[in-house]
Amino acid sequence: MTSANRKLKQAGLLTGLCLACGQLSAANYATDLNLTMMPAAGGMGGVGIARPQDAGSAVFGNPASLTQFKGTNFMFGASFYAQDVDAVHDGGATGTPWVGESDAGPYLIPNIAITQALNERVTLGLGLGVVAGIGSDFRSIPGSLSPLAEIMVFGANAGAAYQVNEQLSLGAVATLGMGFGQAGLNGNTASTSNFGVRATLGANYSMDSTTLGAYYRSPLSIQYDNMVQYSPTGFHSPTFEQPQEVGFGIANEALAGGKLLLAADVVWKDWESADAYRDLYDNQTIFSLGAQYTTGPYKFRIGFSHADSPIKKNVGSRVDSITSLLVGGATVPLNPVLTRYVQATNGEVVWEDQVTLGLGWNINKMLTLDAHAGVALNRAETIGETRVEAGAWQVGAGLTWHFD
Repeated sequence: MTSANRKLKQAGLLTGLCLACGQLSAANYATDLNLTMMPAAGGMGGVGIARPQDAGSAVFGNPASLTQFKGTNFMFGASFYAQDVDAVHDGGATGTPWVGESDAGPYLIPNIAITQALNERVTLGLGLGVVAGIGSDFRSIPGSLSPLAEIMVFGANAGAAYQVNEQLSLGAVATLGMGFGQAGLNGNTASTSNFGVRATLGANYSMDSTTLGAYYRSPLSIQYDNMVQYSPTGFHSPTFEQPQEVGFGIANEALAGGKLLLAADVVWKDWESADAYRDLYDNQTIFSLGAQYTTGPYKFRIGFSHADSPIKKNVGSRVDSITSLLVGGATVPLNPVLTRYVQATNGEVVWEDQVTLGLGWNINKMLTLDAHAGVALNRAETIGETRVEAGAWQVGAGLTWHFD
């Protein structure tokens, strides 16, 4: 086989695989957003399981916390998100060493949520936002074989919470997710979309100035029909599954005469059981801390979160059902070297620490403005034959209308 033919086959493999693992690299949550882009929670390191400070964090976080929102609340916001990814490849996967920066993004992430208290015990919640997505783009780098990937999952949430007594609340939310995936280079792949569903069950328990919260979220599986071609008449239809997760949170408002809120969350993500991602990621545990100080109509927020890089060390020769591709009329199998190259060229998930700031302003009795900014600190990691340095930043804001 000539060098040119080998590169052609590798290019096809890499393009198809990079489509398969297109990722949203929001903060420390691998492909998941959780609460990191919410108007108020985004300024507190994504904290919000026990005592969320915006309606979206209740609808997309712990559904039991919906009972904390009285009357009618309508939140409309968005976050501007951009990542910075630099890669240095030694040529082991491509045959040509290269150095370059991903051209993917930036992105605008919408957040819409409504809470409605039906009575003193029952509260409903609705929301629309982005659950996961985005990707990478190294097409402009000579010698990179032009890997390109993009995938985005939107979630429509509907749920309710019931206040059992003054201390205990229970809640549940159903999510209808719609995923979009595409590749911009390989003619053997195509833009495709599909739906998936998941559920979240939660509980809150209040003790004077301290609140405890917990939830379980089921996996969200979406099959992308006929995404990758492997023979003249055959197509792979891989399933990408946002993982099941468990979250615990605690919040306390006893300090500074009730003006200071301190909160902490722990979230465990089961990537090793998630379709497709199990071939790329190890499990993650995320630790988040947040604080909020209230003075007059203003709320000043700060936050920090940490999670180890989820990049799996020992990879195989498949990503879910994708074990081969059609290249030059022939079926070409995958191998671990190419799988590691895929991880590296979608390597913006390697950062581990994020710091955030936020501001809330009660403009009047009916209207609140929340804004935040966050930075995922740059971190470098060697993945196979490629060294990746990645970081990200975001700014966001939202308005919430309150009606009795």
